[in-house]
Amino acid sequence: MSTIEYSTRPKSLLALPDSRGRTFKDFQVFTNVVDGVTAYGAHRHPEHQIAWMSEGTMQIAAGGNVWHLHSEHLVWLPGTVLHDMTLLTEGCMIAAYARPDLRPAGPRWTQPRVLEVDALSAQLLRHLADRTIDDARRLMSQELLYDILAAAPERHDVLAVPRNAAASSVSARILADPADSRTLGEWAGELGVSSKTLMRAFVADTGITFGQWRTRARMYASLEMLARGEGVNDVAPQVGYRTSSGFIAAFRETFGTTPAKYGGKADAVSR
Repeated sequence: MSTIEYSTRPKSLLALPDSRGRTFKDFQVFTNVVDGVTAYGAHRHPEHQIAWMSEGTMQIAAGGNVWHLHSEHLVWLPGTVLHDMTLLTEGCMIAAYARPDLRPAGPRWTQPRVLEVDALSAQLLRHLADRTIDDARRLMSQELLYDILAAAPERHDVLAVPRNAAASSVSARILADPADSRTLGEWAGELGVSSKTLMRAFVADTGITFGQWRTRARMYASLEMLARGEGVNDVAPQVGYRTSSGFIAAFRETFGTTPAKYGGKADAVSR
């Protein structure tokens, strides 16, 4: 029997399947639609888990990392690894659970990973969530998904969230209001720490500078707005840019393409 162990109680479980007192049969996939922020306390379970926010964004803490993720990111969580998951917006999460003895071959699957989601793996996850498909088709789909995941590149463009208390406070407030334009020095003064201390904390915990982190946070926030159909001229000031051209330039630098072209690529995955 499988048991989920929580270090803290989740604030809301909504429709997320609870594995306590039940046995997972091979590989099961669940669709969880949420209408707002939904937090699950830190917990672990013997099954391996694949988590994909097909619509919206989520934050996952696992293996010493804290990741802010969107629909192009799929997370692999090995069985028994303690993880804390928060769905940050309305949207849809697809979660797959695999028996402890079922995982792709290779050493990289012993640690949490953020992988790229392509159109085929997205469709396979949706297909596997269908309870009406027969066992033979389910097995073939599962094996194909594992083959794709085994070769899937890791994504290093995730937004790492700092663990340092002061830097974490700053990051949380910027995520809540991406247009906040306070400088590192202004944040440091408000929190009673030195600018150098705050700067070092961002680099140590995220691998990038405060300025780079804020730009990435703004770009991630813009993805949600663009996905809702908001135009570039409306999105730009909401994420701290005075002009649409400045926003487009930052978007291109972050994602390697324009908002319009990125939207077409995202649509191919989300459909």
